[in-house]
Amino acid sequence: MKTLGVIGGLLGIILSVFCMLFAIVDDSYTFGNIGLLGVLAGIIAVIVSFRNRRSSGIWLLVTAGMGIIGLAIFYTLPAVLQVIAGIVMIKRNGKLTM
Repeated sequence: MKTLGVIGGLLGIILSVFCMLFAIVDDSYTFGNIGLLGVLAGIIAVIVSFRNRRSSGIWLLVTAGMGIIGLAIFYTLPAVLQVIAGIVMIKRNGKLTM
């Protein structure tokens, strides 16, 4: 599930940057800069995927919510991947294997 979390995070970063560059997210300063929240969520998801299971599962669920808040419908696929990885990591017991 570590791999699924990393893929979701990287996809979140790519889609967030794509939305920001091609002005899919509004260019106004009030809403356009919140798209950076999607980039931040993707970076956090990639980093926490390598930690212990319980904390990384919780953080993956948090980052999925952050991405949805930042980019709405455009962050759906990365959010689904992060939620699946987060739930599985919380449910499983034991240490994270590399």
